[in-house]
Amino acid sequence: MRTLITTILIVSGALVCIGCNQGKVPEELKNLVPVTVTVTDGSNPVEGVAVALNSKDGAKGFFVCTGTTDSNGAAQILSTRSSFTGKGVPAGTYSVVLVKPAEIPEDLQPQEEDQDNPAAAAAKQAKRDAFLKQNQTIPVALTQSTASPVELTVAEKTGATFEIDIAKYR
Repeated sequence: MRTLITTILIVSGALVCIGCNQGKVPEELKNLVPVTVTVTDGSNPVEGVAVALNSKDGAKGFFVCTGTTDSNGAAQILSTRSSFTGKGVPAGTYSVVLVKPAEIPEDLQPQEEDQDNPAAAAAKQAKRDAFLKQNQTIPVALTQSTASPVELTVAEKTGATFEIDIAKYR
């Protein structure tokens, strides 16, 4: 769960910076190549999936590579460091993390009155956890950067297009 939260925060932070190309181009992001990741479930595209690529080439420095799938299931990956965001990613090898939060029904949302009744709050939390487990779009293995079975290799100058069928990981 901690990995999922960390990933969501990283992806959210990177998405906030999109369009902030006001800073100097960091050395490790000077040679970006275009990368598209398409997420499907069987043959159906999955919209609204946050895609994060985590560099496995640790010596390159710290940067974040993210995108969000559109109605065709395709995400154009952007790389961000500080105030710089560029289209594409540096050549290298990446593990892939996918996140798509389930829409929690209103009756399972935390309410102010729950603070006064710890037993009711705990019961609601248990129902919310069960709902999330049952309605999780992305298989758990694909939500954890250290355990993700998906690894992408991006070649210099040519970029890449990848398809991830989440049905294969259930």
